[in-house]
Amino acid sequence: MRTAIKRYKRLLWTCHILCAGGFMMAGQALGVQAIPSWFPRAEPLAPPSQEIISAATVSELFAAVERVRPGGTILLADGHYRLPRVIRLAGKRDVTMRGAAGDPAKVILSGKGWDSKARGDDIIHIADCNGVTIADLTFTDCRSYGIKVEAENAPKNIHIYNCRFKNIGVRAIKGSAGRDPSVRAVKGSVRYCHFENTRIPPADWLFGGDYISAIDMMALEDWTFSDNVFRNIKGRNGGGRAAIFIWVRSRRVVVERNLIVNCDRGVAFGNPGKSTANVSGERLVYVDSGVIRNNFIAGGPDCGIELWYAENIKVYNNSIWRPELNWSRGIRVGTGTSDADIVNNLVHGRVRFDGGQAQLRHNLTGRLEGYFVDPASGNLALTRAADEAIDKGTSLPDVTEDIRRQPRDELVDLGAWEFDGER
Repeated sequence: MRTAIKRYKRLLWTCHILCAGGFMMAGQALGVQAIPSWFPRAEPLAPPSQEIISAATVSELFAAVERVRPGGTILLADGHYRLPRVIRLAGKRDVTMRGAAGDPAKVILSGKGWDSKARGDDIIHIADCNGVTIADLTFTDCRSYGIKVEAENAPKNIHIYNCRFKNIGVRAIKGSAGRDPSVRAVKGSVRYCHFENTRIPPADWLFGGDYISAIDMMALEDWTFSDNVFRNIKGRNGGGRAAIFIWVRSRRVVVERNLIVNCDRGVAFGNPGKSTANVSGERLVYVDSGVIRNNFIAGGPDCGIELWYAENIKVYNNSIWRPELNWSRGIRVGTGTSDADIVNNLVHGRVRFDGGQAQLRHNLTGRLEGYFVDPASGNLALTRAADEAIDKGTSLPDVTEDIRRQPRDELVDLGAWEFDGER
């Protein structure tokens, strides 16, 4: 009876989502779409409870960074802050930098520009801090990094929340690392952020214009990347790094409930090469004990999810739509990968093994035409035609909700979307 009710609700939901426009439809341009109506929104941060330093100009902002004491909050007034140099947070404890209005569109931090060719044109660096929250801000138009988290300086409890990143030349968020294998950035998150580029790197940038990513971080421990939107993070030749790229001595990293559309790659734990942070003779384990679950990943010329030199990784209940280019790279299991558990994924494409090892259970791959409402726009909600996906999964203790944070049914669906028919 429960299954029959669920299938009836499927029909109602398909009609609702097509008529109500939960996403913009396929004929409209990628990259200019609104966040879909069902996607989780950031809750407002609680009002500051201790010292508040208000800033309305660039000079006031730099002064506030110098003055802020433990527990303090820097509140930025609405406006455009064109920064002549990097804001460096060093030795700070339990401080917050946030837009006063709670709306990232109203407070814009920019560098010298995408085309500036200025070396070190970054916006914020976070060094040896314990407890930093960056929230409700827009980062745009800098040549290199929007926010750099310096894992070599052992920061802790770094949280980036409800921010927007647009047209950042190299990395919207960069996590650097040193050569000491015992030093990491411990406990952090990137949540409810929006990453989008409307520009493509020129051919004279590194790797022929392909050296670009949204998030590229190393030496992380206990970090979460959730409820973010990524659009059009692309290199010049389709070889850009992943929207979320984690590597070099990282462990216990969770990537969940993200919407990734038209990016060269979706999520990458590791890559086939080495970093300058690697030590000679070091055993390569780029990510240990990670989880990738409940993500929508649509489009892009290279790969949906890839694992290289990754161990003990759980890849659960993701929905992936591959175009014809690199059709086989829905999920790619590369060299050095072991003990990966790949379960309940729904892939218009294939799972490809390139030297790694993984256990595959209850996945559906192949040509899933008609299974998704509008894959061209990234809308991978299930339709009533998805008979081989609905109720065909296995219950997992690590996946009790779907991409909307709706509870999973007793009869688990494959992919990130658990049909309930009530929204």
